[in-house]
Amino acid sequence: MREGYEDYARAAGIVLVVYGHVLRGLVSAGLVPSHHWILQSDYAIYTFHMPLFFVLSGLHVERSLRRGAAGYLASKLQTIVYPYFLWSLAQGLVLLFASGETNHPFYPSDLVRMFWDPFSQFWFLYALFLCHILIVLTTTHRIRLVCAALVAYAIGSIFDIGILALSLKFFLFFAAGVLLAGHVRAMVSPLATVPGMLATAVALGVAIYLARPHGEYNSVWALPATALGILLVFEFALWMDRFGESVVLTTLGQASMPIYLVHILAGSGARIVLMHLHVDNLYVQLFAGVICGLGVPLVLYFVVQKLQLEKVFGFPKGGSSRSGQGRPAGALN
Repeated sequence: MREGYEDYARAAGIVLVVYGHVLRGLVSAGLVPSHHWILQSDYAIYTFHMPLFFVLSGLHVERSLRRGAAGYLASKLQTIVYPYFLWSLAQGLVLLFASGETNHPFYPSDLVRMFWDPFSQFWFLYALFLCHILIVLTTTHRIRLVCAALVAYAIGSIFDIGILALSLKFFLFFAAGVLLAGHVRAMVSPLATVPGMLATAVALGVAIYLARPHGEYNSVWALPATALGILLVFEFALWMDRFGESVVLTTLGQASMPIYLVHILAGSGARIVLMHLHVDNLYVQLFAGVICGLGVPLVLYFVVQKLQLEKVFGFPKGGSSRSGQGRPAGALN
């Protein structure tokens, strides 16, 4: 059964992802003053927006594993590995030919490195696939999974081994999603009120304030902020779910995978066009980048759906509604 609140949570998460990447692009382009207040939002959202997607991805693992380990991993080749290579190649070629317009130079060797060193937003798909492999190895046995997740987080935190370290750290959140499957609504619904969200938001602010002096947004000190941020998103999603279906949030949630794959190209393209037009106002740039980062992938997704070419483009089959009849929204489900 498709849960409507999951689409809402993915929608909130993907908006934060696009906002964060557009903001960082503007910082790299020198359009954000070094002490501007908006930079505070970067640390805040990065503490929890990607862990959120690993939790969401873990919610359906146990059910999917019923098809067997081989069938399970085979499905991930289609929904994660294929889109990873397809869109890494597509974005890499665009960056290669437009390297004079981008914030950072891109070289042909960077395309080859995608096999062991993912670039840009594609690290998530690489790490997510490794998490799926780990869950097959550990199984969903509760005690074994908890121990494996804690050990993996410790190893990933101690040893600097690139994408593998990152994957081991995020396996903690992936495992949390596996453990929370079927329990999120019952656990969070009592808190999914305006006072509950306000209280969680205040606690999140305090946790971020306390964590920031001690390390990066993905340090162990930020874990309380990570948990509170994810809780806040689930509270918001369940609160919205009580008002009936939101077409905007449902659409964004179901299209979160295409948006994730394409938003860098769209958002960066908007920034480059505006800079050529001599528009360097931060707020105009930020607004245009977020709208294009969400809107362009949505338009592409709808066109691809009409042409029934989802598999070719590495996109998921679109869900129909919150009634439970829709298909899962790809790797981000």
